Amino acid sequence: MTQSFLNLKRLGVAAALSVAAFTGATSEAFAHGERAQEPFLRMRSVHWYDTEWTKETVAINDYMQVKGKVHFSPMWSWPSVVHKPDNAFLNIATTGPVFVRKGASVNGQFFMNGGSYELGQDYAYEMNLKARIPGTVHIHPMMSIESAGPLAGPGKYVTITGNRDDFKNEVKTLTHQTIDMETYGWANIKFWHILWLSLALAWILYWASKPLFFERYKKLTEGREDELITPTDKLVSIAALVAGIGITIIGGIIAEGNVPIHLPLQTARAHFFPMPKAKAQVEVKLERATYRVPGRAMEMKISVTNGTSSPVRLGEFSTANVRFFNPKVGYMDEISKAYPDYLKAENGLDVSDQSPIAPGETRSIQVTAQDAAWETERLSSLIYDPDSAFGGLLHFYDAEGKRTIVDVGGVLVPQFV
Repeated sequence: MTQSFLNLKRLGVAAALSVAAFTGATSEAFAHGERAQEPFLRMRSVHWYDTEWTKETVAINDYMQVKGKVHFSPMWSWPSVVHKPDNAFLNIATTGPVFVRKGASVNGQFFMNGGSYELGQDYAYEMNLKARIPGTVHIHPMMSIESAGPLAGPGKYVTITGNRDDFKNEVKTLTHQTIDMETYGWANIKFWHILWLSLALAWILYWASKPLFFERYKKLTEGREDELITPTDKLVSIAALVAGIGITIIGGIIAEGNVPIHLPLQTARAHFFPMPKAKAQVEVKLERATYRVPGRAMEMKISVTNGTSSPVRLGEFSTANVRFFNPKVGYMDEISKAYPDYLKAENGLDVSDQSPIAPGETRSIQVTAQDAAWETERLSSLIYDPDSAFGGLLHFYDAEGKRTIVDVGGVLVPQFV
């Protein structure tokens, strides 16, 4: 797959999301546009976990938080056609401007603009949102990466109640002036738009009132090019030029007088330092991975070495926002219980040997992740990609619920019978 082809598909996804944005004012918005993205991109780039929506119903002007952790795949799994996350922006994906992001942090570090992240590392994020437009909307955390476009995390429906006209978005400027961002400068915007559109319309009407095609073509064929532009036309053109430049200069002087202190839009990027990793880890080596098409099941044989001080069991495999749980281990935290149902395969993970892996032990086990989500989330089409490889996270737990997360990925071989 070439970079240009990938960019075309990114453009198609952006167009689909733009169309979906027009539904933002309806009582319930459509969702799941992230399924249009290629499986290899969703499975091998950004992995979201511990995602939490603090409220499922929020009133206009009230706040809610979307928070959790995000893991960037390591270099050996990161798609070669996608730029590294040296220029990425963490945001919210919804159907239109239904929320206002009032604050955001990564690992406790406040940020406004984009920044750089490191492959193979984890980051804790939190976004504080203020409800703006009533309705039921699907809301995702989202990471926009240069050349990859928006990579949406898991989505959940949130209901916003109240009257849209009651919304206020007041902020205090650096000069201690309190303004409402919903109405600030609106009269000025309308004035300048009407002024420039009126001048543009007058310019078009002046030239449209003259013979446009056949008369001008006749003069050209007869060698009378000098008659195409009359002295009046020249005067009108000079007047339009002088008016345009004059209005621009006068407008700048007025703006400078009204707002003597102003700053340009900021483009500086931050560097986000990853979460510290535990020294004792679980190591996983992929021996073989297959996808059984008739059974909608991915099977992988892995070699697991327990480098921690406690026996561990495999409790979950997550990829592309879909979570396959081992029913013999079950939910290990309350956040998982509130995870969107359409992205949960509660009995979707089967492990050939369910006994705990002792500290220092190396064991080869067969893991099967089976659920209809492979089809509904359009992940099974991975087998038709030129680069048929998968990626994901394995979640190991000890008896006390302490978790160790390990990357897993590699070539995926399809089985059609």
